[in-house]
Amino acid sequence: MTRTGERAVKSRLRTPTWIARIEAPDGEVLGAGVLLAPDRVLTAGHVVAPGARYAVRLVGVPGQGAVTATVRPDEHVPEREDAFGDRSGDLALLRLAEPLPAEHTTRLYRLASPHGPVSMYGFPAGDDGGRWHGATLVAARGRDSRVQLRPLTPGELAAPGFSGGGVVDHATDQVIGIVLSVDEGQVSAFSQMSPTETILSHLPQAAAWTDGASAVDPRLRSRAANGAGRLDVPFATELAGWFRGEGWPVLVTVVPARGDRAFTLERAVTLADRELRTQRNTSAFSHDPPETVPPAGAHDLALDVRQLTAGQVMDRIAERLGIRDDPRPERLTTLRVPLAAVLVGIEQSAEPDALLALLDRLARHGARLLLVHRRQGGRAAQAAESLVHRPLRERWSRLGSQLDRIIDELGPALDARRDRVTAGPGAESLLDQAEAAVGRSLMLRAWIAHSSEQDREPRRADLLFTFEDAAERRGQRLEAALDLLDARLRRWAELRGRVTAQWPLCRRRAEEQGDRVLEAYRLYEAALILLRQTPCDIERAEAAADRFLGFCAEAAGPGEPAGEKGGAEPGGAVDSGENDWGSGGERPGDRGSGDEPPARPPEPPAPPPEHARAPDHPPPPRRSATDPREERGS
Repeated sequence: MTRTGERAVKSRLRTPTWIARIEAPDGEVLGAGVLLAPDRVLTAGHVVAPGARYAVRLVGVPGQGAVTATVRPDEHVPEREDAFGDRSGDLALLRLAEPLPAEHTTRLYRLASPHGPVSMYGFPAGDDGGRWHGATLVAARGRDSRVQLRPLTPGELAAPGFSGGGVVDHATDQVIGIVLSVDEGQVSAFSQMSPTETILSHLPQAAAWTDGASAVDPRLRSRAANGAGRLDVPFATELAGWFRGEGWPVLVTVVPARGDRAFTLERAVTLADRELRTQRNTSAFSHDPPETVPPAGAHDLALDVRQLTAGQVMDRIAERLGIRDDPRPERLTTLRVPLAAVLVGIEQSAEPDALLALLDRLARHGARLLLVHRRQGGRAAQAAESLVHRPLRERWSRLGSQLDRIIDELGPALDARRDRVTAGPGAESLLDQAEAAVGRSLMLRAWIAHSSEQDREPRRADLLFTFEDAAERRGQRLEAALDLLDARLRRWAELRGRVTAQWPLCRRRAEEQGDRVLEAYRLYEAALILLRQTPCDIERAEAAADRFLGFCAEAAGPGEPAGEKGGAEPGGAVDSGENDWGSGGERPGDRGSGDEPPARPPEPPAPPPEHARAPDHPPPPRRSATDPREERGS
């Protein structure tokens, strides 16, 4: 376990000194809070109200008495809900009448893309001392970028006494936000956390008690902060689409250091940041077209990389993500949401080639990258080719190969198997869906063959992603259908082998018992006819085979085995049925990529004429004139 992990475990074994229990004057527990300064406690806005007095008690400090606290109107941010149902705000800073010891305070920590396990401290009903509850950060949602907290176990569901409590990240052992919404009077399936940067956007004074690097490089927000500039609407629309997650995940563009495009870029970066997107700057841009406004919390880092090495850029990314050991691009695969980074001045970095190689590795591990060059030229074209156009062509090519496999290999293989065996109870819908998948893939392949270059542009990559998902599902459906039919073919071969192997021994025993040969033959022939039908109904054939094999077991007698080893007579061969239909176990590509799909099986052979019957397929025995039954019949 890492040292940070050890610290996190130890901190969760005790009550933190910075956790505050907020009480009404009559002693009722209203919620929790975080002691950020000797005279400041951060909590949820719905826990307190301006003009009222509260008692704040540090339950983790033995002997520490309660301190009176109030909240000023300018430090109370009530919760608001917009027309789309998104909630924002719900924060407050309490002022204490008497300062508490500074050694009991803690600090907030900025962390991009919160992910992984966390713990939250609160005061459920009946537990005035409080307790830790474990949770997992799920995803940010809404305009305020609140993060969902999913409890690790049903017993750790959030309760009203957790409102305002601190949330500690296990990887960094830092307070990365506070618990907000919890249903009043009942436990909730999940609660919501306001992350540090959202807290700072509503209460900027809390920055004095905050650590961790901010998301946006100061050099990228100077002019956008006051809204001075002219908006390049097409470019702003393109940027907002990228921030919303549309199109190809890597966008390479050229933006001079000054001008309308520079202002438009800085505006987008500012509005997409949780901390910088305030009421002031959103009001300044309120008259802009809505399609040009990116969502809050849409990027994790916006960095000017001039004169930075590739290692320094990776260290900066790791710092924002809370990766303290082994900062490698491969670590991004552990994140629940992909990294979204804006890097400006790519060609002006200290190591342009090394940086491009790093960015390629980041992109391969799911990162979304907005790469800004300051000048047109070879570097920008090289980045666009290696990170956008070439991988995009390769993805379209792989999609074509996947469709070819579905149509030219899996489809014919499905037809061949459906000709040989039925689907079985409850499986017909799966086979019908698999067959329909082949038809839809044919239409998709035809569309791709006649599509234009505009249809394959990076901004329309969502089409590619949709087609890839559809092809993947169709391939899986066909594989499942083939697996089902292959299992039934193996069952068919097993039944055929058992029936044909048992017949010689069963016939001999029936002859020894007198007149039971005819009955044995009828049962044998009934099973064999069903096994030779195409497509074979395995359930009916198995029932007929069981009747024949049951007769054979009865004819063997109680102390005699039903069949010899291998089920065949000495010197005889077991008929597995492969001479009629083949083994049936091969999949497309088993014999090499150039093999043809399995051919349609031949029709079952017609019954041979009586004079050509094999020794183990005798005609029904004839009764002699002296047969007692004949005499009685006459």
